[in-house]
Amino acid sequence: MSILGSIIALGAALAFAAIAVLAVWGGLEAVRREILRGFVSANPGPADRALTLLLVGVPLAGVAAIGLLSAVRVALVALGLG
Repeated sequence: MSILGSIIALGAALAFAAIAVLAVWGGLEAVRREILRGFVSANPGPADRALTLLLVGVPLAGVAAIGLLSAVRVALVALGLG
């Protein structure tokens, strides 16, 4: 049973890692396709551009960090090291 639990935990770790990667990929696509295009049409000032990118990037980095940390922690538990 412990082997089955370890396999399930490793699958969960892969899922957490995939969510982190997909979140970063989706965020970068949104910045490239939507936000930067909006900068051209709306022509905001430099402070507005920086604030927009900051308010998109910080939560995105948080989601990616938490997802990757969770994946590592679950993988360590599955391997009996945590």
